Amino acid sequence: AASFGDGVLNMIFDLLDRSPRPFIFLMLAYHIGFWTWKGTTFGGIVCQLRVVRLDGSPLRLVDALIRGIASFFSIAVAGLGCLWILKDAERQAWHDKIAGTYVVTVPRNLPLT
Repeated sequence: AASFGDGVLNMIFDLLDRSPRPFIFLMLAYHIGFWTWKGTTFGGIVCQLRVVRLDGSPLRLVDALIRGIASFFSIAVAGLGCLWILKDAERQAWHDKIAGTYVVTVPRNLPLT
């Protein structure tokens, strides 16, 4: 018998067969939602990273939305906007500069608020 998880995965892959747009939308919604709610994603929790505003305060929905949409620009130029952190003194990618955000390392025991 197929489990609920199998059904969800089959539905996602079925959507991908038709068009990548739903998947891209879901990924954008996932990132924006988690950046707004917890300031990070599941991967960010594992790597002890959090996204904050320039003043160190948590992201608002509008900040996360701008950062998410601007990330398409960073990726579209062969990923150069993401790799920019290697050259930038502030270690900001293009989408961080556009949104006014930083990615910071946090202690493992810092609670997610």
